Amino acid sequence: MRILTRYIVKEHISPFIFALTILMFILMMNFLVKYIGEIFGKGLPALTILKLIVSNMPWMLALAVPMATLVAVLMAFGRFSADNEITILKSSGISIYRIIRPSIILGAVLTLIMIWFNDKVLPDANHQAKLMFRSIRHKKPTLQLEEYILYKVGNYTFSTAHIEKPSLGEWADVSRLLGPEYQSQTLVDRLGELIIFDRSNPRKDVTILAKEGYMIYSIPRESIIFTLMDGEYHEFNALKPDEYQRSIFSRQVVVIPAKEFILEERKDGDRSDREMNIKMMQVKVEAFKGQAELRRKKIADLTKMNFKVINALLDSASAAVDLQPADSSIYASIDDNKWQAAFRKAKQTAERHYQQMRMNSGFIKNQQKSINKYLVEIYKKFSIPFACIVFVLIGAPLGVMARKGSMGVAMSLSIGFFLLYWISLIGGEELSDRQFLTPFWAMWSANILVGLAGLYLTWRAVKEASFINWQRLAEIFKLSKFSGESAPDA
Repeated sequence: MRILTRYIVKEHISPFIFALTILMFILMMNFLVKYIGEIFGKGLPALTILKLIVSNMPWMLALAVPMATLVAVLMAFGRFSADNEITILKSSGISIYRIIRPSIILGAVLTLIMIWFNDKVLPDANHQAKLMFRSIRHKKPTLQLEEYILYKVGNYTFSTAHIEKPSLGEWADVSRLLGPEYQSQTLVDRLGELIIFDRSNPRKDVTILAKEGYMIYSIPRESIIFTLMDGEYHEFNALKPDEYQRSIFSRQVVVIPAKEFILEERKDGDRSDREMNIKMMQVKVEAFKGQAELRRKKIADLTKMNFKVINALLDSASAAVDLQPADSSIYASIDDNKWQAAFRKAKQTAERHYQQMRMNSGFIKNQQKSINKYLVEIYKKFSIPFACIVFVLIGAPLGVMARKGSMGVAMSLSIGFFLLYWISLIGGEELSDRQFLTPFWAMWSANILVGLAGLYLTWRAVKEASFINWQRLAEIFKLSKFSGESAPDA
């Protein structure tokens, strides 16, 4: 039996790795296409892009492993059935349950590994990915100059009329005249007819013109550095319009602060639900429950207070009824304005209490939404890995009854069931957010439904009932193809 177990497990490994590779590739391509503008349009170093991709791979792996399990089980048992190995094992007295057992054990091992992975690795990876995305979104794209285009950086605006590449000999002569930032550069564009508008001082308008210049971005200084040749400097002071300044220079350096062109790594302690492990989320849930309980006590206190006011009014009314007719004239002597003032005060008190109770009820509702959100994420860390076991129950009997071992059949069936499972999972999460379902049923209903379907299919496989009649499907396909052909002309 150990030989049989090792053989069955071995047959799962190759299709699992193959399916996992294909699925990870598909998810990775989808990710890159979705964020290609943010990742590749800002001049990021290759190492930064690689770190961003690696930090996003864990959530892809969490989704791909259950589906790869389904594909592997379908392909393995489809091959067993196509090669009549299932028939041989059954004729040797080995039941379907015994044949499927190694796959279920393998699914259980994967479930435990993925539960640990989702709790220990995935939250930190999601947090790191969020911080990197936030840094990338705050970084401006790499500055690529074009002729006659105005570029605005902070309080500076500049443009150039000509852009050309100097020869190596010309650059060797010019680089010695430039600053140390240019020494490490092989070649820098020569800019002609430069104009720079400096509005860093609100009281002064500065305009700089130059026949020639060079631009470079200095990472240590976090600034754009212009080295200008043969130009003019114009300064106009709005407070002193008579003191217009104009000067001529042969060489001048203009430094424009541009910190936004640097990818600044951010550190943030704030984490969302998908960036927390189970322990962190349980602490959040307990905190929300405590706050909700305090508001419930406030509602109860307000309710008791209202009852006390009502009882006091009833006691006063009872005392008034017990008064003798001669004494009842006391109420008649009270001014109507006082009665109205008393009524308004009582009404305002009741309305204030009502608004407080309504506000507390809304707060409790919001707290319950937050509790559901974190509970859904906690259950998700268990329910998605558990799909490895559920998909074994689906894939093994389908593979046995389909009698096909091709990748096309395995992928088609696995995608269908996985989409059904994922739609149920997303729908359950949405219903939980709207408080139509409890977090437990929202996350576990898909496993329960698909698991029951898997148990039913396994029972059908044991009874040797064909769940899918592939021969009948082929006949229907041929019939539909024939009916779709045009009839010959009479």
